[in-house]
Amino acid sequence: MEEIKKNKAKQGRSIGAILTDLSMPIMLVVLIAIFSILNKNFFTQLNLTNILVQNVHIAVCSCAVMMIMVSGGTDLSIGYQMSVAAVLVAKLLSTGKVGVFPAIVLGILVCMALGTFNGVMGHVLKSHTMIVTLGTMAIFQGISYLISDSKNIHNLPNAFMYLGQGRLFGFLPLNVVIMAVIVVIVAIIMGRTKIGRKVYAAGDNPEAARLAGLNVTRIKILVFTFAGLLVGIAAILMAARAGSAESGTSGPGIEFTGITACVLSGVALKGGEGTLWKVIVAVFVLGVLSNGMQLLGVGTYPQHIARGAIMLLSLYLSNRAPKKA
Repeated sequence: MEEIKKNKAKQGRSIGAILTDLSMPIMLVVLIAIFSILNKNFFTQLNLTNILVQNVHIAVCSCAVMMIMVSGGTDLSIGYQMSVAAVLVAKLLSTGKVGVFPAIVLGILVCMALGTFNGVMGHVLKSHTMIVTLGTMAIFQGISYLISDSKNIHNLPNAFMYLGQGRLFGFLPLNVVIMAVIVVIVAIIMGRTKIGRKVYAAGDNPEAARLAGLNVTRIKILVFTFAGLLVGIAAILMAARAGSAESGTSGPGIEFTGITACVLSGVALKGGEGTLWKVIVAVFVLGVLSNGMQLLGVGTYPQHIARGAIMLLSLYLSNRAPKKA
């Protein structure tokens, strides 16, 4: 009898775990079904492609947010890192004196430097990176406005805008392909390599990781550096799609969307837990929600309410899920 009870408990836990794992895909399917019923223009090739294209840079940025959170950190300056890279690259290209490739490389390197700076300052100041990056966010904001002179920078070359607006074979958005490649690479790094396992270990239990011989400080700084690489790429894709860059709108706020997607998908705030594919699905849950409500003529403020409600519902369901034995 005792064995039967144990088997039932295990079965209950396994079913609960499966439902928890599939909560984001289920939510995505439900939202798509609801908006398809409410608006005939939602479930069309054009609109679905728009949802993909509009969320490319958010998905890439969320990869960076996920890696930092898994390592036990938080970066609130990501939006203005993107802003710095976007306006810098746009300003260089608008002069016509710098080629597309050098400008892109420089923008990405700058973001990597900013990410490294965040990681180093977190170590030097012995404070949580959430607090540290509140300070660096203000610094990066000032740098961005100094570069742009508070102006919208446009007249970017077609070769650059092709990254965000071009199509392969006449129908496949190039930026979506770039996003997919990046997501696969990050997923392999985090899930299939020793580097990824070290990042999880450093975030889950830093002291145990140190006792096991891991250089936790170096791991965390390198995570911020690699996140900077991803943020730089996201900034390039965003500016290329928009065909312009502006300090106040090219990036700021995206860090909170990334954090929301991570929290929705079950990435632990304390570090050590998180699955990339769930994060990407959560990004598109938020994207579908925003797009669908816009088609229905719902204003911006109700969209914020709906996004917050979904986040709270996700937290409730995750807390109700059966715990691992």
